[in-house]
Amino acid sequence: MVIAATTMGVAVFADGSKGGSAAQPAPQAQTNEVVRPIQLALVPPVQLVPEDESIRGLRLNIYGRNQNVSGVDIGLVNETKGDFTGLEFGLLCFVHGQGQGLLFNGIYTESTARMTGLQVGMVNRSNSMHGLQIGLVNISDEMKGIQIGLWNEIKSKQELPVLPLFNACF
Repeated sequence: MVIAATTMGVAVFADGSKGGSAAQPAPQAQTNEVVRPIQLALVPPVQLVPEDESIRGLRLNIYGRNQNVSGVDIGLVNETKGDFTGLEFGLLCFVHGQGQGLLFNGIYTESTARMTGLQVGMVNRSNSMHGLQIGLVNISDEMKGIQIGLWNEIKSKQELPVLPLFNACF
């Protein structure tokens, strides 16, 4: 599964890369956004790609920080300053923009904007969750979906905002 996701991420990058006929910007690209297909990082700033550039493909790191990440993200600490789309494995995860996909983290996962998909970890935190959270502690300010864990909190929920084992809001 990881190989397939990596291949898809690299293929997406290849379609938007230089070469071929008349230059047309990729639909997702921002005006000054620099996108690279792979990231190898120890800790910022000791990483192959600078943290103000984006990754579309594969990011492998001890602690990696980049602007936007699309594809597969594997590391101990994964930080995305902007948006994340894809599949992530790690111990700690921080997405400071929109998140979309599957986040599997051992200790803590946080999305400070809207998260769509699945968060799995000991503690999952999201400002706006659309999907499923599975962990010991699940906290969301707003939720459209299901939480499964020992402490499940949906702050915007009028009745029973905190429940053990299962909580939901649609």
